[in-house]
Formats: sequence, C-alpha cells, structure tokens
Amino acid sequence: MNSQNSQKSSSFDDFAGQVVIYTEIGNSKCAKGRDLLHREGIPYTDVSLDSFPQHSQEIFDRTGTDVLPQIFFNNIYIGHETDLERVIGETNKWESLVEHVRREKCTNGGPIVPHPMNAIGFEEYETENNNKCCDEVLWVPDEYSKLVRDMKNAQLIKNNRVKLKVYRNSFKGEELVEWLMRQKGIKRSEALEIGQELIDRHVGQQTSKESGMTFSPDRYYQLVEDDENKPLNAGEDDGDKKQSFPVAECNEKFSKLLKPIFNDILTDDNQSIIYGGLSTNDNFTRYLQFSRELNHVTFEGSTSDDRLTFFINVYNMMLIHITLKHGPPIGIWQRRKLVNGTYYLIGGHRYALHSIINGILRGNKKGPGMLWKAFGKQDARLPISLAVCDPLIYFSLCSGSKTTPPLRVYHSKSIHQEMRENARQTLLRGDKFLRVDMKKNVIHLGKTFKWFSDDFGGSTEKILQWILDVLDTNESDKKHNLQKLFFTGEYSIEYIPYDWSTNGRMDEKEREDIDGGGGGGGDVRRTKTIE
Repeated sequence: MNSQNSQKSSSFDDFAGQVVIYTEIGNSKCAKGRDLLHREGIPYTDVSLDSFPQHSQEIFDRTGTDVLPQIFFNNIYIGHETDLERVIGETNKWESLVEHVRREKCTNGGPIVPHPMNAIGFEEYETENNNKCCDEVLWVPDEYSKLVRDMKNAQLIKNNRVKLKVYRNSFKGEELVEWLMRQKGIKRSEALEIGQELIDRHVGQQTSKESGMTFSPDRYYQLVEDDENKPLNAGEDDGDKKQSFPVAECNEKFSKLLKPIFNDILTDDNQSIIYGGLSTNDNFTRYLQFSRELNHVTFEGSTSDDRLTFFINVYNMMLIHITLKHGPPIGIWQRRKLVNGTYYLIGGHRYALHSIINGILRGNKKGPGMLWKAFGKQDARLPISLAVCDPLIYFSLCSGSKTTPPLRVYHSKSIHQEMRENARQTLLRGDKFLRVDMKKNVIHLGKTFKWFSDDFGGSTEKILQWILDVLDTNESDKKHNLQKLFFTGEYSIEYIPYDWSTNGRMDEKEREDIDGGGGGGGDVRRTKTIE
C-alpha cells in the first residue's frame, strides 16, 4: 500500500480527508490514475489488490463493477482513470471535489484503508525491515510499476526496429541489464533476475513466436499494455483502404453469418455454448474476417432499430470472441477486465462491452454503482446512443454465465418481436429470473431486476407489471400465480443469487491453440521474441 506525496505543494497534512486508489501490479490504467493524481498534487493512498486481495469483494460491492483502478475521494466514488481525467477537465467540479477532501474528514461511508500488517507477504517485509512498523500508512512499493516508469524516464522503452517491423514501447534485454547494473549498482546475475521477474509478472512480453519463458539479454520485449489495448477485431493493415458501408447493410450480412455459427455451437435450449472446435470452425473464421469490417460501418441515416439490432448481435458475438481468446473469467477482477478493457473497433471508435450496453443500448446511462455516464458530452459515440432503453435488452444479451437468456440472431425488421419472445421464454422456462412460491407468497426475481431497476420502471410494482405485460396471453401456472399475488398485493420479494459460472464448455487444447498455450482464464499471456 503506497502513500504518495506529490511534488506539488499539497501533502497529507493539508488534507483532512483521504483519496484512495485501488490498483494492481502491471496495469497501465492504474499507472495512469496514479500519474494524474500526482500531476494534480493530490496526496493519495494506493491500495494494491495484489497485496490486499481480501478487499476485492468489498470494492465490487461498493462499485458494482470490476475494472481497476477504482478511485475514491472520501466517500465519493470517482470511478476509473478516465473518469478522474474527465472530472479534472471540469474545473468547477474538480476544485469543489479537492476542497471537499481538503476540509472534510472521511466519514464511515468511505472506503476502508487496510492496515499494512494485513498485506500478503507482510511478514517477509517486516523481517527485512527489522520488525519496524507503526500505525501510520507504510510505503510498500509497487516496485515493478516503479521500475517501468524509471525505464521510460531513462528512455530504455522506445520504438525499436527489428528487420522490417517496428515494435512500439519495447526494450532490449541487454540494455535493461546494463542499465540496472549501472543505476542500481547490482551484479549482472541480479539484473537478470529482475528481468525474469518482469516477464513472470507479465509486465513485458517477448515479441517473436519463439517459445520460452526465460528472460534473455538478446531478446526484445514489448510492454504488455500495447498488446492488451489492441482491439480484438483489428486487422494487420486497418486503415482507410476499405469503403464504408451502412449499418443496415451490415445487419443483413451479420444475420446470415451468425445463424450457422449458432447452429454449430449452441445447446441446452440455446443457453450453453460449446467452444471446442470453434477456432477451426469455417463459419466462425468467416465471422472473424467480417468483424474486421465493422470498423468501416457507418451509422449516418440509421434507424434506432438498425442500431439496436447491430449492437445486440455485436455484443453477443464479441463476448463469445473474448471467451474463446482468453477463456472464461475466473473471479470478478478478470471478468471486469474483459468486460471493460477488451475492445472492438466499430465505425472508427473503440467499444468495450460495457460501453455498448451502458453507452448505446441503455441510452448512455450510468452503470450500477458508477458516478459517470458511459459517454461524455463530447464523445463522438454519443450521437448513435439510443434515445430510450428497452429493458428487453437484458433478455437478449448473453452474459457468458449460467444466468443468461437464450442466444439467437436478431433482425432489424422484427427485433422487438424477437426480443419479447426471448424474454417470455426466459421468464417461463427457467427459474433464474422468475420463481413464484404460492405457499409462502414470495416472488423471487433475478438480480437483473434489482441492478437495473430504473430501466424497468423503478419500483417493484412496475417491475411486476412489466413482467406480466411480457407474459401477456400466456396461460401458464407461473403467469397466473404471479398475477394472483400481484393483484392481491399480499407478497414479498426476494432476489435469486446470480450464477456467474460459465455457460460454456471450454476445450483446453482448443484454447491453447488460440492464445498460444497455457491454462487459466482471463489473463493468459505468452512471451515471444522479435525475429
């Protein structure tokens, strides 16, 4: 956990309150968040979840999202580094926020700053420092994030040309070793160990297809953040060579491509996905080629139904693409990383899953627990955002979990009927979204209705009325029982736990073929050397 004093005039003594940023090692977005606070002269406490993983659930409960960094000014939730940058740009709001932290102590509603003794590895740290500890916040350095920053300052990290290719933000192993020996006064063997640690922590990755995880002075290494920030559907020569085409035309091609793919991979009433063999599936290969063309889609003159259809189909296929590449996420942090930090290029702009659902489909609303809307006032994506949110989207979007509605292909001419039919099937056939207990007079609702309550009307009565409207002329016992409890008013509401376990079967060998080998979901990286 780092307590950071800026080079500007402010210090911890100048602030009655606290600024807390939750981070993880090797995350470039976390580094940017710290740099922004540092630049603005804001003293902050950096809580690394690598050292304090026991606080992961607390942060998720507070924010309802799973992307780092997470930034708080006292009990005011700012959001991520982009949200911080946005509020810094709004002078009046920023000055008011800083003044609040300067004058007001953090109340009980603010985030809990963990004690250093609770950090993983604290016993080793304490021993190395002769058991010196106090009640003040200790500086436990994120040494490898600092090392990367020092390497940048020393211009070790730069664009390197190897044969005919230029690798951005890369460095050569030998230059790192020599610099460490010179600057740190350490032996060559110790410098090689530090280089190896950089690779083991996934801060840097090799740039050729040569296998091996051993750090070598003869190889070039590229910062992981470059590869992670590359959109999934980016082609080798993406640019202005291809002619743009309207979204209505794209939807026609899209629906023809998706139908055979879904026929190949869906099972269990279209709620489970078979990933084994998908990487060599001819239909999916054609989709991957088509996905690169999405960067050339235009929305000028498009209807709301065109955009609704397009982004629902994109969202579902993008989630499948992400899962195939990275594996199903293990835990909330990997899930949030994939949902918030993996992109498609669409119409010249980057879209993560969260920007599609919150920015486009929900009419640019704040996500659960978020302080900011998905798109700012000047965001070029804002004009194509839908004017209103149709809550049927929650029964049309695949979540990648066992609490997911059936997958299907959507068509712009019949999108509303298709969405309504999917919602009706989901509510009636399963028990993940709706259960009615007549013995106890309890209506069990899926957590989706709680998280997005405002989109369904904002009250329990309006949510239940919405469900009954969707069920419409259905004559099932579930519908009649719900109707009976609703009109008598003698019922209580309980929420069904959300099952985040994957709805897919992942063939391990198939996944290794996709991402270069290895197990584990969500954060698999391979080292490769520049040829």
